Amino acid sequence: MKLLRTVAVKHMLTEKKKANMLKEFEKDVIQVERELEQLKFQLHKAIRDVEGNEERRLLRERFNQEIALRQEKLAAVDFKIQQLQKLEIGTELNEGTVDAIVDVRVGDPWPDQSNEIEIIIKDGIIHEFREGRNET
Repeated sequence: MKLLRTVAVKHMLTEKKKANMLKEFEKDVIQVERELEQLKFQLHKAIRDVEGNEERRLLRERFNQEIALRQEKLAAVDFKIQQLQKLEIGTELNEGTVDAIVDVRVGDPWPDQSNEIEIIIKDGIIHEFREGRNET
């Protein structure tokens, strides 16, 4: 009989992984900065086309909310960059979970669900399998 079991996937932080993550974060920063500039441009353009102080105020409010969201996103990415720079090489980063198929037969011990199975990935290659390591 086959059972599904959840397996934790962790990436080991290496210089290469750290550089790739940093590059992705920098791409995010550039994208959010572009969005901010675009929103500001669209705000100025839209205000010119609107008559009435109340309509302009409402328009500014809507755009300012979107701008604030992007600024929060930018601050979050900056925080992630700072945290990444503090991490030591060899640190294991949780990347989520996957489901694995486990074969069981009559007479086999029942798989202990409290013993977590982990797959450790190093530079895109499976480096290690672990089972039964509880972090309490």
